[in-house]
Amino acid sequence: MEDQTDSAENTTPSEALTPPPPKRTLRQKIVARWRAIAGWFSRLWSELRPGAPARRGGKWGLAVATAIAAVIGAEYLNSGFGLWVDYLFAFAVAGILVGISCLLIPLLLTILRKLPRLTTAIVFGSLIIYTLAFNLPPLGSAIGIIACVTAALVGGMIASLASGGFQASTSRAKVIFLTLLVVSITATAGTVAFLSDDGTLEGIIKADSKSPPPLALQAANPGEPGPYKFRVVTYGSKGANPRRPEYNNPGVTTPTVDASRFFKDFQGWKADLRKKYWGFGMDKLPLNATVWIPEGPGPFPLVLIVHGNHGMSEFSDPGYQYLGELLASRGFILATIDENFLNSGLFHDPPKQQAVRGWMLLEHLKLWRDWSKDANNPLHVAIDFTKIALMGHSRGGEAAATAALFNNLAYYPDDANIRFDYHFPIQSVVAIAPADGQYKPAGAARIIEDVNYFTIQGANDADVSSFMGSPQFDRVKYPHGGDWFKSELYIYRANHGQFNTVWGRSDAGYPLGWFLNLKPLMDAESQRKIARVYLSAFLEATLKGHREYIPLFRDTRVVKAWLPDTLYMNRFQDAAYQAIAEFNEDADLTTTTAAGGKLEGSDLSVWREGRIPFRHGDRGYNGVFLGWNHKGEDDKDDPKIRPSYSITVPPAAKLNAQSSLIFSIAALDQDAPRLHEDAKKDSAKKDDKKKDAKKKDRESPDFTLELSTADGTAVSHPLSDFGIVMPPFKVQFTKLSLLDDVGYEKSSEPAFQTITIPLAAFGTAGKAIDPASIKTIRLKFDRTPASMILISKIGIE
Repeated sequence: MEDQTDSAENTTPSEALTPPPPKRTLRQKIVARWRAIAGWFSRLWSELRPGAPARRGGKWGLAVATAIAAVIGAEYLNSGFGLWVDYLFAFAVAGILVGISCLLIPLLLTILRKLPRLTTAIVFGSLIIYTLAFNLPPLGSAIGIIACVTAALVGGMIASLASGGFQASTSRAKVIFLTLLVVSITATAGTVAFLSDDGTLEGIIKADSKSPPPLALQAANPGEPGPYKFRVVTYGSKGANPRRPEYNNPGVTTPTVDASRFFKDFQGWKADLRKKYWGFGMDKLPLNATVWIPEGPGPFPLVLIVHGNHGMSEFSDPGYQYLGELLASRGFILATIDENFLNSGLFHDPPKQQAVRGWMLLEHLKLWRDWSKDANNPLHVAIDFTKIALMGHSRGGEAAATAALFNNLAYYPDDANIRFDYHFPIQSVVAIAPADGQYKPAGAARIIEDVNYFTIQGANDADVSSFMGSPQFDRVKYPHGGDWFKSELYIYRANHGQFNTVWGRSDAGYPLGWFLNLKPLMDAESQRKIARVYLSAFLEATLKGHREYIPLFRDTRVVKAWLPDTLYMNRFQDAAYQAIAEFNEDADLTTTTAAGGKLEGSDLSVWREGRIPFRHGDRGYNGVFLGWNHKGEDDKDDPKIRPSYSITVPPAAKLNAQSSLIFSIAALDQDAPRLHEDAKKDSAKKDDKKKDAKKKDRESPDFTLELSTADGTAVSHPLSDFGIVMPPFKVQFTKLSLLDDVGYEKSSEPAFQTITIPLAAFGTAGKAIDPASIKTIRLKFDRTPASMILISKIGIE
């Protein structure tokens, strides 16, 4: 009671009457904190809020950024109607987009009533323009944001300094503004430096093999000029080429050809615009070419080459002058064909042009057949009309194969109302980084017969990023036997465009080309040196009978001194090849393609048959996937694990002393699991393996090849005694791994090396074994501890 009395005596009347403040709820605390933060931002904005001069300067800066985006679009639009038309179009689009943005954004901001309408409208319009200019929505928008922010800040700063507004602002406002300005300018400089840089050499692979080099080829270098002088002549459809004066007044006049039957569905404004641009429609396509002709009695083989798809206003046919000069000096007639009027431009590709590209080559051959019979024609030269080759680059490579198909048909496969009657003695087809499957005759894959075929591809091709000539290689058939052969060459650090002097180093064009990783590419002259050697050697071998050049199509190492220092893969097959196993005949892993054989695996951690993959999709046919890993459960090499793959030779395989075994093998960019590896552990490691896959260097896999006879004699050799299975040619196409993942998916794809193994090399005690007695071919995976390989063909030659 005393305590209560003392307490009452010490309390004033006002305190006794005032109730204690109510305790705030959580919601009230959040609201109070939010109001405090909003108040702080309001006070900060009042300090930072730019004055009228700064806002005007920012708008001018944004206008400049928008104009720069329009200039980029105009420079790389390349419509063909002239630069002033491109600029007019780009600025018109920019004006329309900003105008639309000025209508839509203020309407939106009327609802929001917060942001400055006109400024925000210009910002959004600029972002749309940048996104369209770069054709990459995330990156284009990011670059647009950097450009707009920097331009607005720089413009605002200049105007604010000129009006004195910056000097009158608070210290805190100056610091924040200058910080933003420095950051944005730094980001802009970094973006410009990134886009202008060639890229990185990180991840470049090297192949270190102990395989003994083969004997050097004893022949003259076909990439060097020959003894012939030559002249250059043009022919064209006079008066039909307003955009190509060199063909409008040619040395020899040609008729036009009517391709309108192929383009029955090509009508409307696109067809009208293309006709307006070129001065002719699809009913009057000109037959134009530049020809390099050797001087001398002849007769000379005839070679036609046609370009692929490129911007139609940047003419592609002059890009093969280097081949024309070389081949003419070596006694070939080479004509580079103009088909630029079938190329992309004016916002579209003409439909069905892929088929017409091949048809046009045959129409050019009709001219040469007539000229060879007309002594009064300036192009009446001694042509060996039994020796004809067709060559093409990109879509032109597909066109050359299409022409070889059409040459033997009576009707166009997609419309029998178009009749064919050609039947030229085409001996050889060359496909340089070709497309494939863009035209499918009657919806089916293109099969051509009884021609020599060669295809060449760069592993760093950022346009045709998969080796599309390789499936066509497999669809070249030799049902009648003969001296035919087919070959492919896959080149590390070579791209798509440098095979043509017009196309150049960037396979994507600009501004997209600014994102490509160009630094790993070999220089243009080195890439064309490879083309000179191989294309000339192929024509020498197939049109002039110089068979001494065939070994370089089996193994590039025989002509190492002639070629740039890079990595190569060769695939080869001739008409004498007989298949043992090609893995397409059925679902049984143990059966061979030739009847009566047997396939067996032992201690393999991977053994399956399946589609051979590309970067995108697959080749449409099978191979066998083999993986081995010598490690046991304790992660140490287990001597009990002896992986092998055996082929019991089918009775139909008639082996003799001149026979060779043929293996078509690719190393895979995959880790082979351990035998009996626990599935859960394997799954846990999967993510780490994916992260490391691009960085991990792969070695060239090697194994022992053992041949066993009926009496139990076994003789073996390392595979590396006969050739190298190259590691995967891993490529970083762009400067950003994200773009690689989206645009190219995989850093490599299987490309095959043919290993030719003469049976005469096998023997015991200095005596060769009898090939006819060989019963088993065994691949013993004892030389590389762990690896994954893919085999597409096993056969004899």
